[in-house]
Amino acid sequence: MRCRAAFTVLALVFVFSFRGHGAPASTEGTHPGKDALVYLASGSDKYAKGDLDGAISDYDRALRLNPKLAEVYYDRGLARYDKGSLEDALADYDQAIKLNPQYEDAYVNRALARDDKGDHDGAIADENTALKLDPHDAYAYNNRGWAHYGKGELDAAIADYNRAIQLDAKLSQAYNDRGVAEREKGDLTGAIADYTRAIAMDPQDEQAYYNRALAHDDQGDTEGALADDNQAIRIDAKYTDAYVSRAEIKLEQEDWDGAIADYNEAIQIDPENSGAYNERGLAWYHKGEASSAVADYTQALRIDPKNANACNNRGNVEKALGQLDAATSDYNQALVIDSQCGNAYNGLGMVKQARNDLAGAAADYAQALRLDTKNAEAYSNLASLDIAKGNWDAAIANADQALRIDGNFSQAYNNRGVARYHKQDVKGALADYDQALQIDPNDEHAYNNRGLVLQANGDLEGALADFNLAIQIDPQFSEALHNRAWAKWHAGDVLGALTDLF
Repeated sequence: MRCRAAFTVLALVFVFSFRGHGAPASTEGTHPGKDALVYLASGSDKYAKGDLDGAISDYDRALRLNPKLAEVYYDRGLARYDKGSLEDALADYDQAIKLNPQYEDAYVNRALARDDKGDHDGAIADENTALKLDPHDAYAYNNRGWAHYGKGELDAAIADYNRAIQLDAKLSQAYNDRGVAEREKGDLTGAIADYTRAIAMDPQDEQAYYNRALAHDDQGDTEGALADDNQAIRIDAKYTDAYVSRAEIKLEQEDWDGAIADYNEAIQIDPENSGAYNERGLAWYHKGEASSAVADYTQALRIDPKNANACNNRGNVEKALGQLDAATSDYNQALVIDSQCGNAYNGLGMVKQARNDLAGAAADYAQALRLDTKNAEAYSNLASLDIAKGNWDAAIANADQALRIDGNFSQAYNNRGVARYHKQDVKGALADYDQALQIDPNDEHAYNNRGLVLQANGDLEGALADFNLAIQIDPQFSEALHNRAWAKWHAGDVLGALTDLF
């Protein structure tokens, strides 16, 4: 939770007199000002205990008795904010400020509500007013920093966090928030140092552990990232984002079952989490469960029809299943949602290439790269298109570019190997296939292609071994079955060859 000014707790001493004979049984309304303060104190006590509805009910009673108490509007605004009722909270802060234009805490907290609604400029204006009233309010500086962050003004945000820390070196939230801005700027070392400071001040700060996990993952420290996500979940077993973060790391590790288990937890906590359904779909797809993947993408889109990634991902599965019309429809819909979705253009290019529309495919790959010059897959697909056209040098150049962007892209090594082989660079081709298989030991295409090179160079035993592995991965891989048949024929296994062919 972001920083805010503490709510007003009134230290009240109430003087009661004994009820004399004939006095009314209830004194409510007899002294409305005093009764209003009683309800204010009761509401504050309930708020402190987490009873938001009870607190709001007491504040309502206080305001019926005395509608001129700015403190009651302010405290009710806090309770309504915590319930997620931003409009109601804003209305209460507005009224508190109307009654008391010098109410600095009300400006600070109205800024939070405005920022949550995306009104970053309004939030900054309120924090500016608060700081004019109290130039030493660390919370106001920190919250203004968050509003600057929301506008993408990272340097201004960090400057405000710095000032907040100067004013209050024990404000752990400021270190956490500064870490978020530093990570956004690419300063992972600074971010991790700030998250660590926040944790040292508050060892139960699950948010700081989660944020540090993201930074560790950015650094490639998956062990550190998993440890921090685990700790965040130990502190808060309902921390959805931490489950999703841990699942994403497991996806990177190709632990499909582990990723699915974590996404299951996230979805159980938040059944309307479109992103978790989308990402679980990726895990199902990699696990070979295409129907489950499509179901998850469809559910993600039911929850959020504007989820372009889910639309694009469903198109990828449909394309892999040979459902090219459905894939085209999803890619086009992704572009309706987000015209800058380069991956959708890349997908359309693959569909067109599969339909032998090479010119259309080239145009789509080019558009994907105009939108994202770091799209390694689009460069690799251009290389495959060049291979289809017999442009070996262009294929190698595009594969090289893909590998400069992503040195672990097995598909690019495979495509470059094909082009090198056609240029009679047998050694280079074998090296590329070896590298592709080191990255992805389940790449049936690389096994098939390496088998062809080995067969052409007289190594029938090695070729048969590679064709066998390709078919083991995909028993319906017709090209590998055909190639193994010819290898068996040349090895003298005529019956085996005929079995593969027929």
